[in-house]
Amino acid sequence: MEKDHDQYTKSEEIVDHLFLLDFLCIQAGVKAELVVLGGSGILLQLELNNHTDFRPTQDIDVNVTSATNFDAIYEQLKKANIHPVGGVMEVPPLEDFQEEDSRQELDVPFSNIRVFVPSIELLACCKIFSKREKDLEDLESSSLLEMCNQELLGDMIAEYEENLLNKHDPNLNLHQLERILDEKGIV
Repeated sequence: MEKDHDQYTKSEEIVDHLFLLDFLCIQAGVKAELVVLGGSGILLQLELNNHTDFRPTQDIDVNVTSATNFDAIYEQLKKANIHPVGGVMEVPPLEDFQEEDSRQELDVPFSNIRVFVPSIELLACCKIFSKREKDLEDLESSSLLEMCNQELLGDMIAEYEENLLNKHDPNLNLHQLERILDEKGIV
């Protein structure tokens, strides 16, 4: 039942794919809460805020924050070709994705899943504390940083930086942030 998808360019395409997951969860009798991360999370968040200047994404990444049966939800995610990313990121920590004030529930009538999108600041931090070139390019070329509450983003960066195991890793996008903010004219 796996469904391949070349790329997602609009939030509607992501939501349609999440309806497939919801259907599979109904069939399996599992309920779950998910947080959509990565490019798909950013596409959803930007469209929620009437911005559309973000690259297409090739997949849907989620963090499962709760489930009636974790084995069953991971099986349904696999069938739906949706990728769980729990444990991949050092920061932000999983509990930050569960805080009500740092996420927004999608207003979509799913039956067995609840789907949340992280705050724009939390999504930005995922890119800032990454080592991936694609994440660095996203910080440089999208309006992600401009949309953030700069004071809140600064507080989050300071908190997460304190908790990094190796904050001096030269490959962290964090070390390019000052240059990017300067180039974008963000003080």
